[in-house]
Amino acid sequence: MWRNFTHSPRRLATSVAGIAFAVLLMFTEVGFLHGLYDSQVELVNHLNADLIITNRLKHTMVQLTPFARRRLYQATTIPGVKAAYPLYIHLERPVWKSPTNRKLYPIRVLAFRPEDPVFANPAIIAHAAALQMPDTVLMDTQSKSYFGDRHAGVVTELSGKAIRVVDTFRLGTDFVNGGTLIMSDRNFLKFVASEHERDTLLGKVEIGVVHVVPGMEPATVAAALRQALPDDVAVYTKAEYLAHELRYWQENTAIEPLYALGAAMGFVIGVIICYQILYTDVVDHLPQFATMKAIGHQNRFLVGVVFRQALGLACLGFVPGLVLSAVFYSLLAHGTGLLMRLTVPRVSLIFILTVVMCIFAGSLAARKVFAADPAEVF
Repeated sequence: MWRNFTHSPRRLATSVAGIAFAVLLMFTEVGFLHGLYDSQVELVNHLNADLIITNRLKHTMVQLTPFARRRLYQATTIPGVKAAYPLYIHLERPVWKSPTNRKLYPIRVLAFRPEDPVFANPAIIAHAAALQMPDTVLMDTQSKSYFGDRHAGVVTELSGKAIRVVDTFRLGTDFVNGGTLIMSDRNFLKFVASEHERDTLLGKVEIGVVHVVPGMEPATVAAALRQALPDDVAVYTKAEYLAHELRYWQENTAIEPLYALGAAMGFVIGVIICYQILYTDVVDHLPQFATMKAIGHQNRFLVGVVFRQALGLACLGFVPGLVLSAVFYSLLAHGTGLLMRLTVPRVSLIFILTVVMCIFAGSLAARKVFAADPAEVF
């Protein structure tokens, strides 16, 4: 088999390049699909939460549907609850002036009391104390490039008022938000609240971050909270809320069928490329296959030769395809802010698809082996 591969280095290089191209196509589609989903729930992953409380009518993170802050005070009276902290979110009203082009862009703002352990992100934890100073924010380095410079020391305007970036963190964009700032609740009042909201804004919470007593089972405490709190709020474990958020986007958008179709097209393209490679090789070596038949080898053995070549092509083409995909993912993550991750399950999925793709193409090309007639050799 190896000699069949290496007898023509140019053909081998072309074959590997063709398979690698199909692998890159499949990785791209799967990467975009999971990148969009991962980016949508990344904020939840960054919360230091055992349980999450939201408005019962809140279907997704990008839907602003606050609930009364007093529900958090009520939650702390339930056995098993250690503490409950508010997280404030605003999406449209804060307008960021790009220090680069001086244009105005809406930006997502997250706010919390800097002394509260709301976030699990080490960069946010490390610089939370700096947010106690007036007119300061942390900025997501993955925010879109049109927001301008995204580093510590930037001074610009937010909602027409001077603001200073004291440091940065890494989060990423999502379906709706191209950038994110984090500030203290006091600065939130200054930069987000309108005149008639000053006295009431902090009384409405978007996300309640709940810590349970060590040793208690979060699901058990969540059940107790559901029984004790009024039905205007919903209580989730962190895993339940991640599933809730993903389910919303899976059921209410068409991105999964769209990217699945793209991955299927990559698979079909790979089958076509691999079939042409293997079929050409079989045709070129048809006299040799006929000779092997003449000396007593069965079709099963000859088909096995083709299948081994198909498996070899899958392995040889997958490696450069994986390397190209890693480079492409890095460029996409930098350019779009999406979370493009090459996880072990995703790499394994594409490898399995690549093997199936080549084996299927090999089964089509192997039909020509049955047509090899020993009489044609003599």
